[in-house]
Order: sequence, then structure tokens, then C-alpha cells
Amino acid sequence: MTERLTVKAFAERFRQEMVPLSGKISFYSAGLRLNAEDEKELIYDPVGSLPPMVRELLPDMAIVLVPHLEGTGEVTVVMDPPKNLTQPEAADRVWLSETKVDGRDVLTFAVQGCDSGEYHYRLFRTIAARVVERAHKGFFDGFEEILRDELRRHVHGEVDEESWRAKEALLAGSKTPWRESKAFRNYVRVAIVDSLTLYLHGLCCDIDFEPGPRQMKSREMKRRLSWLWEHISAPEGYSIFPEQRKPQG
Repeated sequence: MTERLTVKAFAERFRQEMVPLSGKISFYSAGLRLNAEDEKELIYDPVGSLPPMVRELLPDMAIVLVPHLEGTGEVTVVMDPPKNLTQPEAADRVWLSETKVDGRDVLTFAVQGCDSGEYHYRLFRTIAARVVERAHKGFFDGFEEILRDELRRHVHGEVDEESWRAKEALLAGSKTPWRESKAFRNYVRVAIVDSLTLYLHGLCCDIDFEPGPRQMKSREMKRRLSWLWEHISAPEGYSIFPEQRKPQG
């Protein structure tokens, strides 16, 4: 395919060729030479690691893998790598575009030149956001109480950059940040999405953390992950903590 199509037009053209994976999720790839191991790493492993509850909460969804994406308004699928990018242009490359086709959420990922860990992160964060949006009212109340307790105890740090920024904004605007406010609501939403992203990513893959001034202590992070393990669980055979893994052989 040499013509340039928007991600929506691309998904519309190839919707009949999308491969069903499990219930609500399907996938399609174009312009990529994916072998069985590539498909396992990019598609089958991350989808297979999703807890049953997460699958149930997701809308109908298609994961589309293409070499490159380009544009800021109407994003287009690009087969050839961009040439002679300036440093700012390289930093602003498009890696993910979301659209709807026939009521289905279509997530189009540019995967050429993208580290698999970064791809997994973007996929799981998008899924986590959908789950938080669609979970029944009150489901995350217990997790919210963990966040309130952390704020009362002045727990430093966060799971990821967006929740760190939301927490900093909340702390800057209130001496009692655990009380109900618009800033608190925003922080809760982002902190749950970031924590659930980490949880889903951890079920799929071994992930390492680099200690830094913005990262919360591991015992606080484990408390959040334990809540998610108890309330969201995991497919049979998957674990989130090293001590849960059965010895091989």
C-alpha cells in the first residue's frame, strides 16, 4: 500500500481482515514483517495477560499495528520512515492514534522504532483508562481511600509522571488535599489509571523501576498493587509479585 490513509480510513478499509483474539478484541497489522515471536510479544502476550474483569469492561476494540504515524490533526498511516527529522520533530513523533469505526474503538500504534516496553505501556495505559471510565460507580472507592490515607500521611512520590503532576497541583492548592475538591477528583482519576497501568504491565512482563526523586516507596506501591490484585485479580497462572511465582521444574 503506497497511498496515505488517515487512521480511520485505514481501519475502515481493512476492518474485514482484522483477526479476532478474545471476545471484544481483534487486531490487524500492515507494512510489518512480524514473525510468530513478534506477534506473541506485541499482541498475544499483552492481550492474554488481561484479567477477565478487564476484558469484560472493555468496549469492542481493535489493535492495529503499522510502521509509522504522522500528523497532528488527521493522523495518517505511513509505511516509509520519516526522513531528516529535527530533534523537536523526532520528540513529537506520533506513536498512538485512537478513533472509532462502526462503534469499535480502534487503537493504531506505530511500532517501527518503538521499544516494546514503550508500546506495552501505551497499550496498557489506554486499556486502563477505558476500565476506569467504564467501571461501575463505587468500584474504586477502596482504592480512593488508600489515596486519601497516603495524602494524610504525606506519602511522597507517585507511580508515573501524570499522577505526579496531578498530585503536585493538588498539594499546592490545599492544606487538606484528601478532602473532596475538583483537584482531588482529578488526582484520584489519574492515580488510579497510572496504578492500573503498572498493574497490567506487571502481569504481562517483568518490569524494572529506576529509583528517582518522584517515585513512591516500594511498600506504598505494593499496597496499591495488592488492592488491585485482590479486586481485579489476574488470569490463571499470572502473578504480580515475585513471591507469587511458582518455581520452574
